Amino acid sequence: MLHHSPHVVTISASSAGPIVALLGGVHGDEYEGVIATRWLIAHLRSVLVKGTVRAAAPAHPAAWETTTRESPLDGKNLARVFPGDARGTPTESVAHELTERVLKGADLLIDLHSAGTNFEMPFLCGFQDDGGAVAAASRNFADIFAADFTWRHAGKPAPGRSLSAAFDLGIPAIYTEGGGGRSVRHDELTGYTDGVLRVLHELSMVASAPSRTRSSIRVLGDGNTDIGVTSPASGYMVSRVESGEPCVTGQALADIVDIDGKTIDQIRAPQAGYLMTRRREARVNVGDTTLIYAVQDHR
Repeated sequence: MLHHSPHVVTISASSAGPIVALLGGVHGDEYEGVIATRWLIAHLRSVLVKGTVRAAAPAHPAAWETTTRESPLDGKNLARVFPGDARGTPTESVAHELTERVLKGADLLIDLHSAGTNFEMPFLCGFQDDGGAVAAASRNFADIFAADFTWRHAGKPAPGRSLSAAFDLGIPAIYTEGGGGRSVRHDELTGYTDGVLRVLHELSMVASAPSRTRSSIRVLGDGNTDIGVTSPASGYMVSRVESGEPCVTGQALADIVDIDGKTIDQIRAPQAGYLMTRRREARVNVGDTTLIYAVQDHR
């Protein structure tokens, strides 16, 4: 029988302080966030000096046990149904439980994602920016996290996300992405744990944290994997650039070829910027999301 309800762990220091909500494994095919969160849970039991950390990893047990983005119980994506519904489907019920037990009353949400099975991304920390005070706090925490890229998304978060539930509750929120592909890379896993510890150190919740080892590139764009640069033709996508690579306007990012290798069409960079997400599956149909692109953020 598949597990339904997430196991929420609460770690509290002897001194009161901020409450940080930590999620890993909102999608069942994203290993990095779960492993990082579980390591942090064990580590923080002995080093947390102030405040409380509430953690759920895997946040979506049924999807985790089947290594899927959607629940096998109802076919729903947990990252599309927040804040959930206690009387709804199994996934809606999980979202409700996470909202009530992990998010509500928190001072910050950190949601550790990665690219999962279908896409490839560089190591990044993202946040939503609607110009308000919550967004300003989120940006500050993203900067402190110090991933390879800091990705700013203009406006309010899309509905159904953990970040949108946090936004509605007035809680600053950041999220991560990494290489994915059902692989775990040492530098990214360390980046996840080090980044969280830096944020906790900024909040005076731990006495020390690893120093930054990288200079983060700031980018701006929509990180929604449901949309992006779509395929202009059906065939096979042959990539010309890697995720995280800088590109110039008009640069060929990928060819669409037929089964004989003949080029049918090309996907080109809409403007100077960075390739932030690349589809893994080569076979494409017209309209499939293939790439997500972001521009340099000068704010």
